[in-house]
Amino acid sequence: MSYSPDELFASLSNAKEYTFTSPLLPGEYFSTEPDTPLPPFSAPIIDDESGICLGYARKHGGGLYDIFDAEGKLVTYHELPLESSLIDPIDILFLGALLYKGVRQGFHTFEALTERRIAVKFSSVFTEQIIGMLRGRLKVGLSAKMLKFTPTPARHMSEAGRYVPVYILEKAIRYGKRLPDIKGNSVRILKRYEIKIRRSWYNDTDKIFENKDYTLEVIVDERTWTITHFAYKS
Repeated sequence: MSYSPDELFASLSNAKEYTFTSPLLPGEYFSTEPDTPLPPFSAPIIDDESGICLGYARKHGGGLYDIFDAEGKLVTYHELPLESSLIDPIDILFLGALLYKGVRQGFHTFEALTERRIAVKFSSVFTEQIIGMLRGRLKVGLSAKMLKFTPTPARHMSEAGRYVPVYILEKAIRYGKRLPDIKGNSVRILKRYEIKIRRSWYNDTDKIFENKDYTLEVIVDERTWTITHFAYKS
């Protein structure tokens, strides 16, 4: 990708900060490979508002669950009291995921998506404690200000087929593979990064979660932390 000086100047001049809400369907989410391997039957904890995997839960025994962060590190043990007896907790961890429903529903709930598509609600105490802690462990904020977006990538954030959570875009810039700079005809040098990501979704036909791996490319002006382009490909 190359930019003429006028195109790049106009694009960067219109860059600004945004707050994005995931356009993905419930149960769809993005993740990166954890630094620490997870034990078998660990269920992803999905933030429905941003479409990202915040961490993982696994039944530990005696009514307790291990809680791991997005990097696979064990962060706490917690008891998850069910408000419904429709399904045993172990069924959730073998066959489904934990889905945190954000403000797009007008209120906050925490549910489990299971093999039979039953939504089992958990206590609000779990929501406040665990979700808050896992969100706090996400390393976001490349600088004192938020990432900015030029108009085109900002529009892509409203498209289900192009959307990528901001946390993963930031992680690509922090820890991704460094590629040759983009200079083109412009005096402004743009930086390129790549990172491996995973997109997951619930298959209603087969009653399972499916995964597909991609390579995400992010192009950023590091002077102002402005993203000018991003895309992922298999």
